[in-house]
Amino acid sequence: MKIGVRALPIVLFSYLNTSCALGQKHIINQDALWTSYSLKLKLNDNYQIRQELDQRNYHNPWRQQQVLSRTNLEYQLGNGWTTAVGITGVLQALPNNPEVKDYYTQKEIRPQIELAYKQILSEKFLVHHRFWSEFRFLETEPDSYTYANARLRYKLELKYIPLKKVSLKAFDELFINAGSSIVNNIFDQNRIGTSIQFMPLDHLGFEIGYFNLFQQQKSGVDFYNRDIIKFTIHHTITVKKNKA
Repeated sequence: MKIGVRALPIVLFSYLNTSCALGQKHIINQDALWTSYSLKLKLNDNYQIRQELDQRNYHNPWRQQQVLSRTNLEYQLGNGWTTAVGITGVLQALPNNPEVKDYYTQKEIRPQIELAYKQILSEKFLVHHRFWSEFRFLETEPDSYTYANARLRYKLELKYIPLKKVSLKAFDELFINAGSSIVNNIFDQNRIGTSIQFMPLDHLGFEIGYFNLFQQQKSGVDFYNRDIIKFTIHHTITVKKNKA
């Protein structure tokens, strides 16, 4: 069965990655553990609020990497399509080197818009497409933010449901930078991974997965190659259902 949206970003990533080979790459390998709380607050059949709280840490050695809070208001467009608007707050520990214990933090705010489409291939197979634009504002002085750049994201996820309460997922997500300040790193990063989700209750469950994050730096020849384990608690609260 054909997938409606072509995986063009994956081809683009391959092209950009190959072009970087013209220069000498410097790749830094890192390990990280991310823990996340994902809440869906269903307001009615059309609207829901999505809230994510992430604690991201390097391990080996152990040190904070990021703290992230993301809030979205989602609307059901129909026929598998949804849209959302929201904002993300990030507290980034710098430099990006877990060996440095005397680190400092930088705040970032990201307004974002989202368009997503869920394809039902069969009772057990789903394909999810997510298009995301976020606008990055970095704190340059206390409580003063400067616009840095936009970032475009496309995520392709395949979901397999072998059992009623168990889901297996595989995904690939491409990040592209946009803006006048972007010179050498139009390609920002690629994330590819897999996970297993178990929902013992309809409204509560957990997910554990692994993914690889490959990120290009501003120089164009420096890269982070991160192996990441992520543990997520999923929680759904239904506020009110529409009347039939």
